[in-house]
Amino acid sequence: MTLYLTYKMDDNIKSVLHKVVQLTRQNPEFSAELRKALEITPSAIDISIADNRINQIYEYCIEQIIRRQASEFYASFPIESIKPQLIADFVNMEFFRRKDDFGNFCIALYQQIENITNKLCEDSTLSNIVDKMWAYPAYVKEGIISNRPESDYCIAKLIFPGENKKTGQPYYFEKSKSALQTQYANDKMRIIIYFIGYQAAMKNSDYESFIEITSLLNDIYQCRNMNHRGNTLTEWEEKTLKRILPMKSFCYFLYLGALAQYIQFIKKGLSKLDQIHEYAKSLEDKKIQMEGPKVLFTIELSEKDKSKKRFNH
Repeated sequence: MTLYLTYKMDDNIKSVLHKVVQLTRQNPEFSAELRKALEITPSAIDISIADNRINQIYEYCIEQIIRRQASEFYASFPIESIKPQLIADFVNMEFFRRKDDFGNFCIALYQQIENITNKLCEDSTLSNIVDKMWAYPAYVKEGIISNRPESDYCIAKLIFPGENKKTGQPYYFEKSKSALQTQYANDKMRIIIYFIGYQAAMKNSDYESFIEITSLLNDIYQCRNMNHRGNTLTEWEEKTLKRILPMKSFCYFLYLGALAQYIQFIKKGLSKLDQIHEYAKSLEDKKIQMEGPKVLFTIELSEKDKSKKRFNH
């Protein structure tokens, strides 16, 4: 039996072994007859050894199946240089899912996203597109990249929502000044989804799907941090994990779906990057403008009111 594991098995043998293992687990009589055929004495130690050997064969067969699935999953992925590592991480991810190890599952899943994201962000073509288009309107009409109606809601505002509480400045104003390679992980993923996934031609109707995929990727990132030691969670991180962990059985498949969608976005959009680059080069240079305070209404003062002193000394 040990020698059985040392050479490469063909598909027919693996299929037979899989059936044998299943019958052994499900049918005690078959298990007993198999031990007799293998001349295994029914002592507790021998039975344990036989079971262990059968389990090894079973796990080997499962690993081969998962490795094949991983290879098929990344078969048409366009970045060849990182495919071997992506496949290895996919196998690890599925191993942890079968063990119901949610934290390590999220790490192995995120490592695939991280590898792809960092590799794409090394591309100077993507960097040039991003730098040129930050100040241009976020949405187009009819999915046509050049059909971009005038709007104050620019791409930077979509990618970088919120405000820096320390500086009081909106994130879109600060972060759009930074190089692509220096952006935070979550920001890089949002950039890739917009410029590669939606090919810089996102419609208003795409907003909900954009938020859905970017939110899922952010959740995966937070769950990936679960295994960090000595890390004090922020209040927001605690709330995120409290929301996710009670539904982790559902999240296994939800996050696998997010990974598949991320891969599909890249497979579909990466081939269009040169076309997007040509469009970006045709645009005039445009700077991000800081918004002033919003004016809700104005009051016209009379000359008499204007002359009055407003403060008592």
